[in-house]
Amino acid sequence: MRSTTLFGIYVGILIALVGGLGGLTLYSLDKTRAWDARIQLAQESYGLHLKLEANLYRLFKQHGDALLIGDRDNGAAERELRQAIDQNLLDIRNVIAREIQMVGEEELEELELLGAIEADIRAVNDAIATLTRAGDPIDTFIQIERLAALLDGDIDDKLDRKIAAALEEEMEEVQEVVADAAAFRAWNEKLVYIILAVAVAILIGGLVSFNAQIRNPILRLKRGIEHLRQANYTAPVFLGGSKEFRDLGGLLNQMAEGLAAREASRADQRRQLEDMVATRTEELQQLIRRLERGEENRKQLMADISHELRTPLAIILGEADVTLRTAHDLSDEVSDSMARIRESAKHTNQIVDDMLTVARFEAGQLRLDRKETDLRKVIHDANAMFPERAQINMPNAAVPAFIDEVRLRQSVLALLQNARRYGGPNISVHLEQGAEALTIMVEDDGPGLNPVEKSQAFDRFFRGSNASGQGSEGSGLGLPVVKSIIEAHQGTVVLLDRDDGGLRVLITLPDGAERNGKRTS
Repeated sequence: MRSTTLFGIYVGILIALVGGLGGLTLYSLDKTRAWDARIQLAQESYGLHLKLEANLYRLFKQHGDALLIGDRDNGAAERELRQAIDQNLLDIRNVIAREIQMVGEEELEELELLGAIEADIRAVNDAIATLTRAGDPIDTFIQIERLAALLDGDIDDKLDRKIAAALEEEMEEVQEVVADAAAFRAWNEKLVYIILAVAVAILIGGLVSFNAQIRNPILRLKRGIEHLRQANYTAPVFLGGSKEFRDLGGLLNQMAEGLAAREASRADQRRQLEDMVATRTEELQQLIRRLERGEENRKQLMADISHELRTPLAIILGEADVTLRTAHDLSDEVSDSMARIRESAKHTNQIVDDMLTVARFEAGQLRLDRKETDLRKVIHDANAMFPERAQINMPNAAVPAFIDEVRLRQSVLALLQNARRYGGPNISVHLEQGAEALTIMVEDDGPGLNPVEKSQAFDRFFRGSNASGQGSEGSGLGLPVVKSIIEAHQGTVVLLDRDDGGLRVLITLPDGAERNGKRTS
């Protein structure tokens, strides 16, 4: 059975029980109101009969007084009492009519008894009226005797018994209603207990069904999902319970079988992939080792070529200088050729020196002769070697640093030459001493470099767009040489834009690093 059907049955039964309790409560309220109304009508009828009896005795007493002492008010009191008695009879008749409407024809006996009482009252009134019509004294004495006989006979024997019977009948009706109410309450109480017992039984049955159909399958479902989470696909999942849970258990078992097959397939694929990755990794490692050996060979080759080229270039340069100094009978054409040879050799020798510096730095063979030096002297010397004069801003006090003076002067001079070749006419050098670093800043007011050119400026043989068409003799090795020398000093060099246009080269050196010894790298 489906859990929805089962619990629908339980809910329907509970609703029926609640509806039964509600209906029983409403029925009890209705019965209680009916009984209250009957008791109230019986009490009202009982009271009216008492009033009727009292008015009758007052009327008979008034007639007796009129015979003994005379009728002083010409029968006004008697007429008023007769009206009160008539009203009592009318009220009693209305009450009986309401009881008949409420209960039924069983109250007709009261109506018949009331008719008999009313007939007796009329007969007594007629008899009293007959007695009181004579007027002489002898007749009065006889009237008193007859009135006494009438009171003892007709009133005491007949009318009193009928009124007493009516009162007794009203009391019995009240007692009957009370007995019916007590019996109904006892029956109602038993019925409530029965309904409560049935509700408790249904609740217990519902709890047992919930435990068997819902709770236990959920607990088994939790354990099954935990097995799946732990990749345990071999344990079958049996949920039991309602049809929904049994279907769900079948789906979980199918899913576990599918996951187990997929896991096995993934394990095979993973092993194959691991084998492929291991093979490719070995190939990449071999390729990387070949590339590293090739890069090392390239760097070593550049260093060797640069070193080997220095000797023939030095010879060519020396021979050209000797020839120009000693040979006075050379023609102008030959002298110009020798001068061009000397200048070309000098330029080529500078390029070879720059290439050798970069190659040694990349190979970790760039040696620095570091000692404590005043940076102001380095900048002054570089500016003195510069064909033009740059504006220099430096502190008044010495700025000591543990550096290779020749290499750092070479870097500053290279930056000045770059600014002269590719920048504007106004060149400035700034030296600042910070708390933990020293900065050298070379600025010009030229066109500067765009972001792409700044990212490539430290590559070998790179020349920016501002160098094209100027016929400048730059080789594209100035900034790479500067970068190699500065980084060999554990410093940094960056290219920035000036606020007013132009390029700013910022060199940062550690302040006071390794002052107690020399390091070569």
